[in-house]
Amino acid sequence: MFIDSLIILIVKTIQQVIRALPENTQEATGVFFGRLAFLILKRRRGVAVSNVKRAFSSLSDEKASDIARRSFEKMGINFVEQLLMPYVPRSEYASRFPVENQNHIEDALKLRKGVIGLIFHYANWEIMGVASTTLSSPVVVLARPLKRHKLLNQFLNGLRSKTGLKIIPNANIARDVIRYLRENRIVGILADQREKRSKAVLVELFGEKVPTNKGIATIGMKTGAAVVPMYLLREGFLRYRVVWNQPIEMERKGDIEDLIYRNARKINAFLESIIVKQPDEWFWVHRRWGSKRK
Repeated sequence: MFIDSLIILIVKTIQQVIRALPENTQEATGVFFGRLAFLILKRRRGVAVSNVKRAFSSLSDEKASDIARRSFEKMGINFVEQLLMPYVPRSEYASRFPVENQNHIEDALKLRKGVIGLIFHYANWEIMGVASTTLSSPVVVLARPLKRHKLLNQFLNGLRSKTGLKIIPNANIARDVIRYLRENRIVGILADQREKRSKAVLVELFGEKVPTNKGIATIGMKTGAAVVPMYLLREGFLRYRVVWNQPIEMERKGDIEDLIYRNARKINAFLESIIVKQPDEWFWVHRRWGSKRK
């Protein structure tokens, strides 16, 4: 509890200091935080560079390191932006966060089966709640709570909820998701996290099989809910384009294990498609592929 309170105090102090700075200095502060983390966090830096090489094996070590460094810089900007989001007036959301292809999500909601919104650790995923302000149906997001950090978890979820999200812990993920889908809600689920092998299906990501969430495919097949990818495109400091994509069709005829694999592969393929466009926007520090190749 003491550690959590100390961290929250430090973060709130940084928040108020940054709030008083001009916008270009706020962005530069985020870049500084990212570069500092890249320099200090040697293990995470190594994971990021290794992951980039696993995804893009033809890259030189120098180019892989450059992508990893830029990814750290953008994570620093993300951190600063998240601290400032509570102070962005709702009246500015439309100009700062324009929406692209909103018809995809509106058409999906008309089916009255709910929507599984696929979210990825891409651009500033922490402020994805801005998408909910233009929708008639609230967005519910399942979040893994920080273990042994109750106060810090509440603080972070408070920042996330300021953008319009309803945050719930994902301890009973299948039951909760199905309930919200029956209420025709949009349920946001991070689709690129590494899963425990006992709960996962092994599916290719950039040519290498990784433990992948099979719950999304399973629930999508069971409920008939549309599976709609969404992500942000960075267009400036605290300025993003919210992009809704066409639903990923969930196949439902055939062997159940094969169907889960094929549908999960479609999700990983979509993730690959946006990473290739802007590699430095993804969260490379996550051990998505596990340990190093042997």
